[in-house]
Amino acid sequence: MRNKQFIGLLVGLLWLLACTAIEVQAQKYVVYSVVGKAYVQQGKSFTPLTTRKYLTPATRLKITAESAVTILDESKLKMYSLTKEGVNAVGSLLDLSGKRTKSLSKQYMGYLIKQLFASSSRKMSHPDTYMQVTGTSYRAVSKDSLLAARIADIAKAGTAAKGTVEQQLFSPGNLFASDYDISFDLVDVQTGRTVTGEVAPNTACYVRVKNNTDETLYVNVLNIDANGNKYLVLPMDADATCANLLVPASCTVGFKSEPFLTSDVASKDAFVLVASEEPVNFSILMNPIVEGNHENARMKVGLARRYTETR
Repeated sequence: MRNKQFIGLLVGLLWLLACTAIEVQAQKYVVYSVVGKAYVQQGKSFTPLTTRKYLTPATRLKITAESAVTILDESKLKMYSLTKEGVNAVGSLLDLSGKRTKSLSKQYMGYLIKQLFASSSRKMSHPDTYMQVTGTSYRAVSKDSLLAARIADIAKAGTAAKGTVEQQLFSPGNLFASDYDISFDLVDVQTGRTVTGEVAPNTACYVRVKNNTDETLYVNVLNIDANGNKYLVLPMDADATCANLLVPASCTVGFKSEPFLTSDVASKDAFVLVASEEPVNFSILMNPIVEGNHENARMKVGLARRYTETR
């Protein structure tokens, strides 16, 4: 009798393990964002990892320094950001995701998946001015204007707020606060060194962002020179999904695939990192930044600033 009970329990356990294995094998994740450089193992070789690719827990990824891979789990409505450097299976990377796991609503997950596969994935490559992006958007249009209005508030509350918002952002004497603990460096592509102070004309640089918060943030960098000219350093996709601008919680990523050149003439420049918890149309910052009426709809914005002088 005991033998029959033991055999029954053993069969049940084997069946449960088999079901679990099938479930794990069937589990799939879709790549939402790759910032920096990451690769997927195929046999003995590695190929560049791209968005829209489906992964399983057994898939092995190679993530390089200052890089992050963000994946979506449609069935569990989760967003995971993977940052561990080296070669690891997706399953083990998920166990380490910790604070870099975000729960999404069914509506928002549907929006991300739709945008991910419907987007043309075209990027604007560092133009002198940006036209307003008009892609389909989950966010309310007002979110973009709230971003600009909050930046105006922060600049105005600085220690020496004079002139336009752009002038307040540029002025070294106007010290301002930030809603998020963020920082960044400009890095020389050739030497790998942080760019500070004087820089040679036409120096190729990339942006390295450190997110010290427990939140996933979307970022861009607004460059403002002493004459008031400005442009966005990081390009945006045509539909303003901001997937290529995502920085996971508590990590540092380098936008090495989005280098830019410093001025080709003598110039003093302020680089202002702008961060939001929600994807926003950063190209609105190419319009004059003005104060807005947002008493009942305030949003948080992270700001950090660095200066260079091209000689």
